[in-house]
Formats: sequence, structure tokens, C-alpha cells
Amino acid sequence: MKIIFEIREKIIQIYNKIDAFVVPVLKLFVAFIVFHTINSRLGFFTKIDSVAIELIASLLCSFLPAGVMVILAAAFILLHTYSLSLIAAALCLILFLILYLLLLRFSTKESIVAIIVPVLLFWKMPCVLPIILGVASNPGSAVAAAVGIVAYCFIKVLTANATAIGTMELGDAAEQLKLIVDAFLANKGMIVLIVASAVTIIAVYLLRRLPVKRNWEIAIGAGAIIEIVVLIVGDIIIDTGLSLISIILTTVLSVAIAFAIKFFVYCVDFERTERVQFEDDDYYYYVKAVPKINLGIATPKSKSINRQKTGRRGYVTGSTDDIYTNDIYDDGINVDEYEEEYYEDEYLTEEGVDGEYVDEVGYDENGEYYESSDEYYEGDAEVAEDESMPDELEELF
Repeated sequence: MKIIFEIREKIIQIYNKIDAFVVPVLKLFVAFIVFHTINSRLGFFTKIDSVAIELIASLLCSFLPAGVMVILAAAFILLHTYSLSLIAAALCLILFLILYLLLLRFSTKESIVAIIVPVLLFWKMPCVLPIILGVASNPGSAVAAAVGIVAYCFIKVLTANATAIGTMELGDAAEQLKLIVDAFLANKGMIVLIVASAVTIIAVYLLRRLPVKRNWEIAIGAGAIIEIVVLIVGDIIIDTGLSLISIILTTVLSVAIAFAIKFFVYCVDFERTERVQFEDDDYYYYVKAVPKINLGIATPKSKSINRQKTGRRGYVTGSTDDIYTNDIYDDGINVDEYEEEYYEDEYLTEEGVDGEYVDEVGYDENGEYYESSDEYYEGDAEVAEDESMPDELEELF
């Protein structure tokens, strides 16, 4: 088990070093999938239905804020609907403005969810995102998910009725408007998807914040059950057109991703839980502290204290500003074995004329105490006042 946590720490360290490159690449990949899905599902405006256009737009999204991806995705959809029908484009623009205002009001930070949800629904993966959003986000993401579901259902209405809409003239604007609105409002499956998504996100969020042991595991498991049950019951009452196999498989995938997020974000040791009580002038505080599992991977630079090859042997007493694993010397007395290693900063010595050390205090090879006129180190080093060699150092000479 320790090996697994060490691998986790290494992955986190590597990510922290290269996140400046990983994040743009991920945004590039997500943006390309979004734009390619829009072009492949709509495809009415052939001038932007090309891989080159999709790559250029994706490159722009890779180094710009996530909100730009939302705006460009909406622009792609509007161009396709305009090529289909001016009335459809006008309805789409009004709907997108209303949805964008909802995003600005309730979930600005989760705006990218509004374009990822339709993509997942187009690829028959309806249950992937709600559990993940409940684990990694807040209830505001339920609004972003609902916006994405509404946009998906509107696009689906346009594609399903594209032939009828395309054959109508501009003078048949009233008929086009009635056809699109009636088909959109008749889609009861949209309500089921919104309810299932919202209930799952809020339930997972609330359960994972409970002050109980294994709260994340409980939240993920409960969220999976809630989502499957709501979708199955909704499909029985209202024909949503969702496959039971796709619901189960995408829920399992969502649970796996949620546990992966939990492993890297919320990795704690419940066995070492502590309860602390303290007070101030106004309140009593009862705190339950659950320590994180954090295995630091130490890479110390070490050096053994060995004999010098020259005619003089140096010895410095006391402590400096350096960091040690153990306090080796105390007032000139070696309190540990002299083979003990020390870490981080090292003592640096300079070899002077005739093999003498011009910058340290110590004993020569005959055990005679000597002191150089130069300072040994920039830090504060305490020099032993006793000029006799400690008994513990006789082994060194």
C-alpha cells in the first residue's frame, strides 16, 4: 500500500512541474472534440465543417480562458442553424442568451460544463458527468449541466426536423417557429435528464461533506444508485430513449473517475483521527482532525564525516544554521557515532598552504588543538573553549 501512495506523490510532483504544459494540451483536446462533434452532428454550414477550422479554433481555446470555448461553440452552432434557417438561428440565439445569463448568475466557473454535457449526450454517455461534478465541484454546476442538457435537446430538435425546416420558405416563419417550439417542448426526456443530473450532483456534494468516516465513498456509491434509479424510473414513465446498458456502463465509468479524483484530492487516514477541544472567550470548539496521507519523497544530499587525507585534520564544534537529521555535536562532544551523516548544507573546507586548513578550528593529527585566524563559515558556529581533545574523538585520529 505504501508503494501506491509513493506513486501518487510522484505523479503529483510531476504534474506540478509540467502543469503549465498539460493544461493547455487538455484544453486543446477538449475543444477539438467539442468543435468536431458540433460539425459532425449539424453540418449545415460546410465552410466551417473542416478539420483545419476545428484545429485553429482549438488552438485559440488552449491558451485563452474556458469561457472563450463556450462562446466559440455557440458561434459554431449559430452558423450551422443560420445556414439551415433564419428563424431557427434567431430562436437559437435567444435561447443561448437566456442560458448564458443563467450561467453568469449561478455558475460562472463551471461554464465549460455546459458544452461538455451535450458532447457526452451526443456520444451516448449520459451518466458520466453528474457524479464527477458532485465530487469535484459545487451545486452550482447543476445549473451548468441543465444548460447543457437544454442546448443538447434544442440541437436534437433541429437535426430531427432539418428536412422539414429546410424546405419552408421565409414566408412560412410562423410555421417554422411553431414546429421548432412544439417539438422542443414535447421533449419530456429533457426534464428527466435535468432532474437526474441535478439530484445526483446535489446528493453527492452534500454526502461527501458529511462529518462521517468514508464520506466520499458513501457519496459516490449513493450518487451512482440515485442516478441509475432516477433515469430508469423516468424512462419507464416517459420514454427518454436511453439504453439501460449505456446508463449502467457510463455510471461505472463515472464511479471509477470519481474514485481516482478522491485518491489524488482527498486521501486521508481515518485510523489516526483525533478529536480536539478548546475554547476562547466566546465559544467552545469541538474539532475532529483527520490527517492526510502524505508521504514525502526525500532526496537528501548526504556526506559522511571521514578522515582527511592531508597532514591536518579539521574538527568544528557546536551548531550552525545548517539542517541536520540529528544533532551530532554538542559543545565539542560527539553525542552520536562519528560515522553519523548530516544532510542538506555541508561544511565546505579549503586546503591552505602546506596542507593546513586556513578556515576552520580543530585538532591536528597529533591531537594538538589549533585555531585559524580566518572564520570557518558564514553561519554562527560555536567553538569549543576546551582545547583538550574529547575522548570520543580519539578514535578518529
